[in-house]
Amino acid sequence: MTAVLTTTGDIRKARTADAAAIASALAAAFTDDPVFRWILPDDAARPTATRAFFDLVVDILAPHDDTWTTIAGVTGAALWVPAGRAPMSDERAERFAGELAELCAPHGDRILALVGLMDQQHPHRPHEYLWFLGVVPAAQGHGLGSALMTPVLKRADRAGHPAYLEATSARNKALYERHGFHAATPSAVAGGPPMWPMWRDPA
Repeated sequence: MTAVLTTTGDIRKARTADAAAIASALAAAFTDDPVFRWILPDDAARPTATRAFFDLVVDILAPHDDTWTTIAGVTGAALWVPAGRAPMSDERAERFAGELAELCAPHGDRILALVGLMDQQHPHRPHEYLWFLGVVPAAQGHGLGSALMTPVLKRADRAGHPAYLEATSARNKALYERHGFHAATPSAVAGGPPMWPMWRDPA
């Protein structure tokens, strides 16, 4: 049987009412991700902590109104920060760091080291920033991740904006490479898994 691939016609801008479902879908997508397994090594606690993490992130990025999800239920999402805008205020970033450290206790030092590394290597040139892209495991392999990226990548191409992200696994890296992203040398904090900073010039 031929698999039915998701198209951009199946994607829409997220609404406020979608927040909980989006956090749930992203938590399912990232529970077994190498980076999340490292910052939250307790297998029993990770699903709940990952869900709490994405509740925070979805709420923080809501003012940007640049989250995309699926029309038929919420089976995945792409969370973007538009070009030229900071993800959050400095004050909110300081509170966010404290929330992350508490959420990842007793390994809060891991998430803070990771955030510090990401801040250090983040490019200064204005760009569309893909914070997270995830699809629930049962819906993977049907083109949904590609479709979720497409609205903003098209917008970036029209505006002449580059795009940036950090890939947290070799599988994710391969997906992004198919959409024009190029990986820099992977980086990692001490004891942590590799992450690939990835940049895409406009087409």
